[in-house]
Amino acid sequence: MAPEVTPIPMLRAAALTLVLADLMLASAQGLPREVRLNLVQAVVQVIPYDDEAGTTVGWSGSGTIISPSGYILTNYHVVGDLRVRRSYDWHAVLITDPAFTDQPPEFMFWARYVAGDPTHDLAILKIVEWFDEEPVGADVRFPYVQVGDSNQLIPGDAITIVGYPGISGSTITFTAGLMSGWVGEDFESGGKQWIKTDGKIAHGNSGGGAFDENGYLIGVPTAGRTVQYEELDVEEQAYVRPISLAWALIGPHVPGVARAPVGGAAAQAPTAPATTTPAPNVAAPVTSDACDLCIVGTISLGSAVDGVIAGLEDYLNYHTYLVEVPPATATMTIVLESDFDLDIAVKYGSEVTAWYGDGDWEYADLTEASGGTFEVALPTPGVWYIDVIYPYSGGVVNYSLSVH
Repeated sequence: MAPEVTPIPMLRAAALTLVLADLMLASAQGLPREVRLNLVQAVVQVIPYDDEAGTTVGWSGSGTIISPSGYILTNYHVVGDLRVRRSYDWHAVLITDPAFTDQPPEFMFWARYVAGDPTHDLAILKIVEWFDEEPVGADVRFPYVQVGDSNQLIPGDAITIVGYPGISGSTITFTAGLMSGWVGEDFESGGKQWIKTDGKIAHGNSGGGAFDENGYLIGVPTAGRTVQYEELDVEEQAYVRPISLAWALIGPHVPGVARAPVGGAAAQAPTAPATTTPAPNVAAPVTSDACDLCIVGTISLGSAVDGVIAGLEDYLNYHTYLVEVPPATATMTIVLESDFDLDIAVKYGSEVTAWYGDGDWEYADLTEASGGTFEVALPTPGVWYIDVIYPYSGGVVNYSLSVH
């Protein structure tokens, strides 16, 4: 079990050896509001705990949740000592409430070190406990980001940096710049070991997220350099470790990573119509989900799953389940039951991109009924996508989804 964390107000002074760029352009505003709200939750602050000292360390960094089960990608130098290649086991994870972006992040979880790549300064953590050391249940799903393809970047592409730079205060910070170019491991030769980006250097962004113009994670902000050639000839450059170099670490250790779709569609949810139906007057439990483009998990034929979905403002709250249908299946019956109005949409082969209006689903119940039932004769073999949709702000709905 993780020891108690030092009270968070005492931990605001960050002192990192390697730091990350504080990019100052305004292209972050180009990301849709829904995408930015998801990034507010999915990019977290990370503070290692030193077991020998019995307290948290004297610095903080950032990290990005890359799977709904709570795996975090960050820098190795955030979670340990890169010089001696020693990592800390436990780490406090602080998350910003999207309704209070003007406030510091809240200490919510403990994460444990899973694996690291000191050569490329990358590490994986896994959220395993609540702040009070109670285990996180297997049904808890975290807001997360989709992972893009850094190899598609070319100089001039927009990049948005999200993290907790410290020098700009204790709140989450979005900054942006351009993909200035590629450079090799030694910061001089050619290669694709580093993404160069224009921007100033700030503490605490290390380990956070660098996102492309569609909101997909394409790198980990990692380092900054200042080179003085002559008295008045000074060059400042920030560097992002491309996500392509992280797959060797992510692949064996992180199940359920969501790759961005080929073609570059923006990472945002469909838009629901306005409704006058009141939401249920109940408080949201801490285990409820609210995530954008959220694939919660898989469900097999002949099984059922129980879920909880909350209605957060400025979010389209929905859960997506994947079901693998084998060849020669005679029928597939999908049943959604709930204690309040939930919509459901079903599609074969790919995610539903629009529910209402010109929806691209194959089966849907978008009425004010509490769920829906579909019987599909001779379903096409392969992966089917099932969306459970809560089109209201506020309240919480319990549901059961079965596929037979």
